[in-house]
Amino acid sequence: MAISITKTKSGLTRKESQIETIRKLAEENSVIGIADLSGISSKAIQGIRTSLRSGEVNATLKVAKNTLKTIALEKLQAKTSKKTVDQFLSHINGSCALIFSNESPFKLQRFLSKNSVPAPAKAGQISPVEVLIPEGVTNLDPGPIISELGSIGLQTRIEKGKIRITKTAKVLSVGDTVSETHAAVLTRLGIQPFSVNLRISQVIEGDEVIDGSILEVDEDQIISDLQQAYMNAMALAVDSRVNYYSEESIPILLGNAVRQAFGLSIESNYLTKDNLNALLVKTKAQADTLKEKISDKDSKIEFKDY
Repeated sequence: MAISITKTKSGLTRKESQIETIRKLAEENSVIGIADLSGISSKAIQGIRTSLRSGEVNATLKVAKNTLKTIALEKLQAKTSKKTVDQFLSHINGSCALIFSNESPFKLQRFLSKNSVPAPAKAGQISPVEVLIPEGVTNLDPGPIISELGSIGLQTRIEKGKIRITKTAKVLSVGDTVSETHAAVLTRLGIQPFSVNLRISQVIEGDEVIDGSILEVDEDQIISDLQQAYMNAMALAVDSRVNYYSEESIPILLGNAVRQAFGLSIESNYLTKDNLNALLVKTKAQADTLKEKISDKDSKIEFKDY
C-alpha cells in the first residue's frame, strides 16, 4: 500500500515544517515560554494570538504536538547548556503552547494577565462571576428550548416567531456549578460569560529557566511597599537622633533646623529681624500676665485706720 506524504512548498513534510518554524522562532527570540492551554478553547487561543500581535508586546504563540516542540528545541543546546534545555523541555507536557518574544518575561506575563479573552461556560465548571441574561428578543425559534430556558429561571414569550426573554435574570452566582443546561442555553444565546488568560508556566531566557510563579508580580502591592519603605526611610533620616543627610532629606533637615533655631531664639530672647514680631508678642503676653497678677494682688490689700 502506498503511503502519501504531504509536503509543503519548501519541500519539507508538514511535521518537518513545524519543527523548522519552531527552531527559527527560538533562534530569533531571546525568551521562550511554555503556556498552559488547559481549559482554553481554540477560539480563545486565536483571540490571544491576535492580542499578542497587536498589543503593547510583540510575541508569537505556537501550538504544535509536544514531540515536535521537543525535537525543535533540543537544538537550543547550541547557545544554551544541555542541563538548562533538558530542565525546560521536562515541562513540555499536557496541553501547552510555546510563546516566543524578545520582551522581558515579566512584561510578557503582565500583558497576558491583563488581557483576557471571552470564554464559554462549560458543564461542571465553577462560575467565577455572577452571570446575567438580559431581556430581549433572541434568535431562537419556539420549541423544546423554551422549557430549557424556563428551567434556569428565564421568563419567555413568543414575539414575531422568535423567543423573547421578558425579564433580565441571574442564572449563575459566584461559586455555582455550571450545569449542562446552563452551558447549552448560554451557548445557544451566544453568551460567553467567562474570561480566560494565558498563563506562562516556565520561561527560558539565556541559560536560566524561570518558574512562571516568579513572573506573576502584583505591581500595585510593590508600588505600595516601595512608597511605605520610602516614607519609613525618610522618617528615620530626619529623626533628630539620626539626621542622615541626603539629597532628599536635606531640605527637611534644614527646615527642622530653622524651626528649632527660631524656637530657641524666642526662648532665650535673642533678638533678630526674623523673630522681632514674635518676641514683641511674647513680651506683650508676659506684660499682660504680670499686669493681671499685680491687679489681683492690689485688690487683696486691706487698709486699716489707726
